[in-house]
Amino acid sequence: MLFYVFTDYSKHIRAVCDIIYAISLRRWERTMPKGIQKLIQRAKLSLKRSLLRSRKRRAAFKKAGDFRYACSGFIRALRARSPRAFMSLAGILLMLALVIIIPVALAQGGRDAGKGAEPIVLSENAVNIADMLTPAPTQRWIEPTPVPTPTPVSMGKGATGAEVKAVQQRLMELGYMDYDEPTEKYGSITKEAVEVFQRRHGLTVDGYIGQETYDRLMREDAMPYMATIGDEGTDIEELQKRLVELDYMKHATGYFGDETAAAVKDFQDRNHLSVDGMIGNITKEALYSEDAIPRSLSYGEKSEDVLKYQKRLFKLGYLTTEPDGTFGKDTVAAVKLFQELNGLIADGHIGPQTKSELMSSSAQANALTIGMNGDTVKSMQKLLKKLGYLSSADGYFGSGTEAAVRAFQKQNGLSVDGKVGRATMTKLVSGNAKAAPSNQPASTPGSNGGSSNSGGSSGYSSGASADRLIEIALSKLGCRYRTGAKGPSTFDCSGFVYWCLNQAGVRQGYMTSKTWRSVSKYKKISSIDSVQKGDILVFRMSSSKGHVGIAINGSEMVDASSGEGCVVRRSYKADYWRRYFYCAYRIF
Repeated sequence: MLFYVFTDYSKHIRAVCDIIYAISLRRWERTMPKGIQKLIQRAKLSLKRSLLRSRKRRAAFKKAGDFRYACSGFIRALRARSPRAFMSLAGILLMLALVIIIPVALAQGGRDAGKGAEPIVLSENAVNIADMLTPAPTQRWIEPTPVPTPTPVSMGKGATGAEVKAVQQRLMELGYMDYDEPTEKYGSITKEAVEVFQRRHGLTVDGYIGQETYDRLMREDAMPYMATIGDEGTDIEELQKRLVELDYMKHATGYFGDETAAAVKDFQDRNHLSVDGMIGNITKEALYSEDAIPRSLSYGEKSEDVLKYQKRLFKLGYLTTEPDGTFGKDTVAAVKLFQELNGLIADGHIGPQTKSELMSSSAQANALTIGMNGDTVKSMQKLLKKLGYLSSADGYFGSGTEAAVRAFQKQNGLSVDGKVGRATMTKLVSGNAKAAPSNQPASTPGSNGGSSNSGGSSGYSSGASADRLIEIALSKLGCRYRTGAKGPSTFDCSGFVYWCLNQAGVRQGYMTSKTWRSVSKYKKISSIDSVQKGDILVFRMSSSKGHVGIAINGSEMVDASSGEGCVVRRSYKADYWRRYFYCAYRIF
């Protein structure tokens, strides 16, 4: 109890500790009764434990001043704090004097009779009790834990395994790779992505992953993909090709110079992006998006160029209205149909590729026929309805529409084939086309004579089937992957599905993987376990990135793989594809 009272007034306790220490050092300490010795030892042990708990208390002990001054200060503080505690302390000190000091002093005095008693004097240089009570550290040998030497990272083209997969996933996260799935195979695409990463981070560009490249790649602050002035490589060439497609550049060189920077700024400005002339992941996604606004003729424009291309569309049988130089909805519909039938991206814009194909002698003329659907079909049906050959216009060219076309051709002295080609379309839009006889009933668009058409709005010919689609898809195994390619020997995933469907007899325009998410004319399958052969599988990795393939049975698909670099056959029920499954569409 006394110890804890003292510790509460730590700045004054050294004086009391010096007394105990002086007494303990005397020769006559050995003559003390054992009970007294034990009491002193307990006090020392308590002090030792307390001092080990707090370095601050030991420091306070060292800072204690003169004995008299410390005692007087301690007494004043104690008296001011509690008179009752002061009286209790005085009683305790008196008891210690009677029980300890006096008997010991008498015993020592008997031994030293005739020699004179030595007064107890406290040395000004007394050893600090804190130092005395603090035991010297005991040196103990601790066996060091062996640290395993890490195996240096070393990966190059041809490597395989989980480490390669981890690298590919990291490159995909940072935007350096557009893989549909990590392959665990270090191929040419992985090498090119590593080279771009090394270029971006100022490392030696060799396409090889050593320790330095690996450590930089896996750091949290690794920089995402960015292309800017001075860069060159295959990635720059691919980006430039896309800018050429959108009419922002004339040629792709593989070098990011001032011309490319100006084209990028123009694209960013037209597409409402931050204009900095650099291609980061946001600009890159917008560039390959189907919503990308081209630097070309588009809806709302009015010019002599629009008139020129309208006349060509009209001549080929795509435009159902008189050319007037204004890019309206009818022109958009005509351009889309032309693009679909000529293997182009059906975006409704007249860009450089569309211009080139439209004005070429090899341009495929329009011949609307059974199984087709869209705005152009609907516009043609409205003309037939106006003349009394059709009862309504629904945008689908069914057997009823075919019967109406045949009746129109017969009534107007045209070749009767049931197809709306250039001659038929020209006659339809002329002002002297003959109307249907009054005694001839109007046909229903999707039927013949009022009977329903089993094809409905599916848009495929009677010869099309799931087996036929699968046969065509499997015939292209091993064909090379190339972004934006739509066959017949190179494909991307969307181009592969587009080409296979049309070869199988399904009239389906080109759609990106993103567009496939919102198709309405086919039956939507929401569960991956309900997929059947011939279904179109749709996967969603992000808002702009996706993948499509063709199911060939209940567990496998055929698709153009960016990861494998070719058309492959693989399972779509693996954990990776289950994670990103969006839906499927049943066509047959």
